[in-house]
Amino acid sequence: MIQSAAALIDPDKRVGTVTRVGASFIELTVPRALAASGQRGMARGTTGDFIFVDCDQESILGRITDVLVPDRQRSALERQMDADANAEPQGRAQLLATVSKATHKVTRGINVKPRVGDGVYLADGSALAAAIREALQGEIESERRERLLVNLGRLSGIADASIAMPPEKLFGRHCGIFGATGGGKSWTLSKLLNEIVRLGGKCILFDPTGEFSGKISGAKEFSFSRGNALQPLARFPYRELSEIDLYALLTPSTQMQGPNLRSAIKSLRLGATLRDNPKNYPLQVMQDGSERYSVGNRGGFVEVRRSGVVRKAGHSRHAISMALIELSSELDSHLCDFDIRLLSDQIKEECIKHHSNENMGTYGAHDDFALGACNSLNVRIENYLSSPEMRCLFSEDGVDICNEIKQFIADPAQHALVLSFEHVSFKYNTRELLLNTLGRYLLGLARTNTFQKSPMVCFLDEAHQFIGRSIGDETNHVVLDAFGLIAKEGRKYGLTTGIATQRPRDVPSDVLSQLGTLFVHRLTNDRDRETIERACGDLDRDAASFIPSLAQGEAIVVGPELPAPLPVIIDRPEKGQQPQSYGPRYQAYWGQRRT
Repeated sequence: MIQSAAALIDPDKRVGTVTRVGASFIELTVPRALAASGQRGMARGTTGDFIFVDCDQESILGRITDVLVPDRQRSALERQMDADANAEPQGRAQLLATVSKATHKVTRGINVKPRVGDGVYLADGSALAAAIREALQGEIESERRERLLVNLGRLSGIADASIAMPPEKLFGRHCGIFGATGGGKSWTLSKLLNEIVRLGGKCILFDPTGEFSGKISGAKEFSFSRGNALQPLARFPYRELSEIDLYALLTPSTQMQGPNLRSAIKSLRLGATLRDNPKNYPLQVMQDGSERYSVGNRGGFVEVRRSGVVRKAGHSRHAISMALIELSSELDSHLCDFDIRLLSDQIKEECIKHHSNENMGTYGAHDDFALGACNSLNVRIENYLSSPEMRCLFSEDGVDICNEIKQFIADPAQHALVLSFEHVSFKYNTRELLLNTLGRYLLGLARTNTFQKSPMVCFLDEAHQFIGRSIGDETNHVVLDAFGLIAKEGRKYGLTTGIATQRPRDVPSDVLSQLGTLFVHRLTNDRDRETIERACGDLDRDAASFIPSLAQGEAIVVGPELPAPLPVIIDRPEKGQQPQSYGPRYQAYWGQRRT
């Protein structure tokens, strides 16, 4: 707490007087702002400085956004190098929040309007930081005597003004990290991840580029498609894919391929279910190893090959139909819970005539036309199953990442999990599909209350590559909405997300609107800045005007729990925790072959 009101309003730091009051700004004179003769520029009251406006029992926190010298006084300013100038600069300041002189409580909004003639004082760094910390911490329900705080950095331009936030107010409503290349976005992400580890929390990072390999303290790491000593090879089990994902990959035609694909999936589920329940259906094993299961009261049977493929040509339609009806509850699934290696063979079994010429209750022979129409689909299936690009889904190599995630959640000694997509191919939309299914898997765990007693923050870097897009064709496509759904409903389950991107304009507005705390680094694109302004009502045009000129590592932090947009110099990651986000190293590699 701040011990004395003198620390809030220091008479020696008066810079001027209010001359005009607007709805959210003031104009002021800065009579003693100019430096002494022979010195550079202004001594105090520069653009970006925080100020207090003295309003009797309350103070208004503001930030100077413009400083100028009136036209009629500019000639005096030009003579400053020869003698003391008589020019009196004028300024404009954005009003941010209200601070009580008695309690030093910071509240959002302007609870008392300043008046013309009120004094304006430079804000004391330690007093301002302490008031903001008290506002951020508030009353947190906890049995701990010492509150957990995520250290962020210090207020820009003010000495001894460190800023820290409770994790509930930083991550509780999701967070976003935005910034152009070189603005410090990756460093901020590294800082937040390592702070979660320090506080004993849990976080997962989806790392598209591999730049965070070995940079998160004590993290357990895995890599898809290609592993190494630090990041063992991992795979996502295809049985956790949804049928919609599979359709988006295979893009079957609507006329022949789509119906036969759906029928083949049902048949494979039927064959596996019959084998799992042999006591319920009389079984006869044939000489070739196939199995016949008696179904219904007409003496029909369902024949399953030794491989697991259900035979249909020349077999009883009635028996298969009865089995599908009786086992409908077991067969009703949206996941790919069947042996996908049998899919192309089963599709061939589906390419038959609906009934034989002799018996309407029996399937007919194979239909050569249907087989030809489905040939391209079967080629795609076999290609995906053998493709190196798809090994992260369809290969048995590597650890099951779903099991690893469950173990990570259950182990209180593990605090960070890094999943690298560096070697996952863009071909076939593998990268987008894999990450979306992982996000959907986490959301499924959240809906079973897995994270209620162990809150989790999942971070997605380069989010513009994975959010708000769809893969597949017009008929069979899947929307990459897993992280959007986490942003919309994950909070109530204890699962929150942090998305980082250099292109916020490519992130859907409904996702941006769900983000609570925003770290806005330097953005030079007008559309990106406008997107952030629209998504965050607290970031008005005055505050946004600082965004293009932010220094590396400096960010404007905005959020519903903050009293105002705050410019913060994010702490530099410790040695060994700095992401490898440097650009091309021309000096290191160019010119090596010159003679």
